[in-house]
Amino acid sequence: MLLRRQWKRGVSVSMINGLIVPLLTPMNEDASLDNIGLKSLTARLMNKGVRNFIVLSPYSETSSLSIEQEKEAIRIASSTIGQRGNLIVGCFADATDGIIEKVKFAEKFTNNCLVNIPFSSLTNEVEFIDFFDKLFTKTNANIFLYNDPFTFKRNIPIVGIDRIANWEKLIGIIDFSKNLTYFRALSDYHQSLRIFQGAEEYSVESFNYYCSGLVVGLANVSPELFIDLQKESIAYGYNAMVRQELKLLTLMKEYFPKDKRVQSYKKILSIEGVIQEYFSKSLETLSEEEVSKLLKLIKTSIA
Repeated sequence: MLLRRQWKRGVSVSMINGLIVPLLTPMNEDASLDNIGLKSLTARLMNKGVRNFIVLSPYSETSSLSIEQEKEAIRIASSTIGQRGNLIVGCFADATDGIIEKVKFAEKFTNNCLVNIPFSSLTNEVEFIDFFDKLFTKTNANIFLYNDPFTFKRNIPIVGIDRIANWEKLIGIIDFSKNLTYFRALSDYHQSLRIFQGAEEYSVESFNYYCSGLVVGLANVSPELFIDLQKESIAYGYNAMVRQELKLLTLMKEYFPKDKRVQSYKKILSIEGVIQEYFSKSLETLSEEEVSKLLKLIKTSIA
C-alpha cells in the first residue's frame, strides 16, 4: 500500500470560516427538484450576507434525489453563487469509488468537497489510510470530512484523525455528532484542521473550543442569528454569550422539533414566498400544532 502523505507546510489552505449554510433542497409537489426555488433561496441568503454554502448537505434530503438531480443542484448553486461566495459540494456514498466519482464531478464547479468516510474504513486502520490515499491520489479538491455517527454508524476515530491531520488537501471536519465531548477532542487539531460545529444547540458553546464556524440548518431561515456569532464570542463577555445561548436553545426547543427541522424550515420559507413547502415523502408531516407555533414565531420575530 502506498501512503502518499502530502503535508500542509507552505500550502495555501482554504480560508472558509464563520457561517456555512447547508442549503435545503427546494422541491415541487412531486418531490422533484425546484430549480427556481433553489436559485431564490441561495440568492436570498447571499443578499443577507452569507458567503459560504454547502449544496447536497445533511439538510438536502439527498436520499430522495437521483444522481442527475444532484448534479443539477450543483450546477444551479454554482451558477447562482459564482465568484461571490464559496461552494462546498456534499459527496456522500457507501463506498470509496462512489465518493471519488462524485468528487470528480463536483471539481468542475468548485475546489471544495464534503465527504463521508465509508463504514469499512471507519472500523479498520489499514482501510482508513487507504481511503484517503485513493481519494487524494485520484482527485484534486480540498476536502472537508463529514462526521455523523447517526448516519454512518460511528464517529471518525480520533486516533485516525491523528494520522491524517497534516495531509495537504484535508482542510477541516464538520461535526454533526451533537457530542460536545467529541467536539472538544477534535479541537485539539485546530492548528492543522478547521473544525466546524453542525448542531444548533452548541453554536455558542463551541466557540470556547477553537471552533472555525457553524454549519446550521436554521441559517437557511435566519442567517442573521449566526453570521456574527463568532465575532461576538470574542467581543462580548461570558455572561452575554450565556444569555444568547439560552435564547437560541429556547428557540430550538420551542419551535423546531429535532426530527422535523427540514420540514419546519421549509414551512417558514414557504410562508415568506421564498420556496415551496414540499419535502421528501420519507419525512414526517408537521402537525397542526407545530405549524401554528411556526406561524406565531414568524409574527413575533426571527425571519
